[in-house]
Amino acid sequence: MKSNILIITAIATILAACSAKKEGLEGKKEELAQLKAQQVENEKKIKALEIEIGKLDPKKATEAKVKPVSIATLNAETFKHYVELQGTVDAKNNVLVTPKTGGAVVAMYVREGDAVKAGSVIGKIDNSILTESIEELKTSLSLANTLYDKQKNLWDQKIGTELQYLQAKNNKESLEKKLVTLNTQLSQANIISPMAGVVDLVNVKVGEMASPGVGVVRVVNLGNLKVLAKVSDVYAASVKKGDEVIVKFPDLKKEFKARISFVSTAVDPLSRTFTIEANLPSDRAIKPNMMAQVQINDATSKNALAIDQNYVQSTEKGNVVYVAVTEGNKKVAKAKEVKTGLSYNGKVEILSGLSAGDQLITLGYQEVSDGQPISY
Repeated sequence: MKSNILIITAIATILAACSAKKEGLEGKKEELAQLKAQQVENEKKIKALEIEIGKLDPKKATEAKVKPVSIATLNAETFKHYVELQGTVDAKNNVLVTPKTGGAVVAMYVREGDAVKAGSVIGKIDNSILTESIEELKTSLSLANTLYDKQKNLWDQKIGTELQYLQAKNNKESLEKKLVTLNTQLSQANIISPMAGVVDLVNVKVGEMASPGVGVVRVVNLGNLKVLAKVSDVYAASVKKGDEVIVKFPDLKKEFKARISFVSTAVDPLSRTFTIEANLPSDRAIKPNMMAQVQINDATSKNALAIDQNYVQSTEKGNVVYVAVTEGNKKVAKAKEVKTGLSYNGKVEILSGLSAGDQLITLGYQEVSDGQPISY
């Protein structure tokens, strides 16, 4: 009776399994996925059992798989962290020349790219009316001088009144002062470069009107260039004057080291950034308004332990790094829990968990487990 019941139960189970099994391509895909999942799980269990057997039974230790790896001795070094920004080249001596008097431009003596000296005349404003006024004033002054000389001679001879003498003197001196003023205005008709440099921009043509305060020519001294960059206010406490910066020009394939020469004291309320400046060496290839990559060294740790950040693996217990150790007469992988700090350019600073001299597993670290036998 019992055997009949068991046979019936087995047949029912087989029929239920067959009816539940999906037919066609989708069913086969699902079955394959299940088998693969079981395979991965079984491999993990086999690996763990091999390690446990190796620990519990020295005779069976040799049966555990030995994983070939590569190692490197961990040494202390200076670790530098950089903040990467976009910067713009500017000239420290970058002047927009403006005329001192208004009028039509009658001459421009320079073109873009020309070199100029400090004090050289680079343009001229129409001064014809002013010239005519000066000629008229000179005629009036000549007459005033004649009248003054005659009146003075009479006054010296006690002829005439003192008032007549003073009026002649005052008229002469007044015209002389007016002539000085007009000559000054005449000299201001010349547009003069205040410094030596290269003409970067000519913003006016002959015949056009120029006005005081409106720039007509830009003169740049390429011997004094600087790079400007905007820094997020989160770095306000760590970025300071004198910090090292690396300035890169990818298009020029050039790189320069410099020091921060200026840090603004105010933060822009809209962008939440502050400005820094660094002086650049003289280089003809660098032009004002060029874009640059700016790297600010905001943190430096001497005698630090820094490793490739790929070596740090995240686990349930935290971040671990595998090192090679010797236990008895065999070499095994040891998982060390570490505390990490700043990271830069693919490397991360290790604050605790490792020591100088540790044998860091650099190849095969993803394929070992804690206590697994290794060879190198």
